[in-house]
Amino acid sequence: MTSLTALHDATLQTVNFGWETGVVRLTFEVGVASSDLAIVEAEGVTSLKCPRLYPWGPSSSVNAAAVEESVDGKLLTIEMQSGDVLEVRCREVAVNGRYNSQHK
Repeated sequence: MTSLTALHDATLQTVNFGWETGVVRLTFEVGVASSDLAIVEAEGVTSLKCPRLYPWGPSSSVNAAAVEESVDGKLLTIEMQSGDVLEVRCREVAVNGRYNSQHK
């Protein structure tokens, strides 16, 4: 299991699923400035679970994130501080570190 500890306390901004391409892109605010972002991209997506039920109360911050190897590829899990757990089953996961959104 590869831990994505740098995302702890990051703020989830968007979840974008390109159905035709099978790519899920999650954008996180990771710094003090709103332009400090981290992008997690999953390719070859076969399943996306994205509940927003707030069992622990409203929050858009990440508690923990990890990637596990599975029989059919990888499982990316993002546990939110709301108690919701996002799951992405995919072929590959890439994390692009902090960058300033003005330089996209």
